[in-house]
Amino acid sequence: MIRLFAALVIAIATTAGCTAPAATAAPAPAATNIAEVTGTVAPGAVVSLLPAGIQVPMPEGPAVMDQYAKQFVPGTLYVRVGQPVEFRNTDALGHNVNAHRRGTGATMFDVETDPQQKYVHTFDRVGQYDVTCNEHPGMQATLVAADGPLATMSDDRGQFVLSGVPPGAYRLLVTFEGQTVEQAVTVTGPRTEVRVAP
Repeated sequence: MIRLFAALVIAIATTAGCTAPAATAAPAPAATNIAEVTGTVAPGAVVSLLPAGIQVPMPEGPAVMDQYAKQFVPGTLYVRVGQPVEFRNTDALGHNVNAHRRGTGATMFDVETDPQQKYVHTFDRVGQYDVTCNEHPGMQATLVAADGPLATMSDDRGQFVLSGVPPGAYRLLVTFEGQTVEQAVTVTGPRTEVRVAP
């Protein structure tokens, strides 16, 4: 009886050890919930996407453009209209910072910035601005003021790409030479191409 019981235990243990594990399904690839929005508008236009029916809050704190090692950092800065911008000088040299509206040449400001000082300006209109230093002509940057956080500039052929856009209903705003055209856009993934009516 003891031999029969021992043989039964060995048989069960051997069978259990040889059993293949249950098959598990491979995890499904993660769904991408972002899209790319492309289109063609006037060359050099500011293109913004705003969620339809939603007020997009202003970022906390100012945007920052620094003067360091005789450069503006970053060389291109996107800001929201109405968002303060700090023009800092963390260089050991004194600088000047001035901004001119591209297209019209209108001066927004022209100020001296001593080392470790800053100047704060709030852009109140959509547009592209050339930022320079009168004391160091090689210092140049571009600032783009846009209506919303999803923004870009069209290239010299008028083409633009906005990446990382969640699907949904949006207002597309295109500003060129002081005029803004708005139209409704429904973004679907992975790519949505828009045509802007003149």
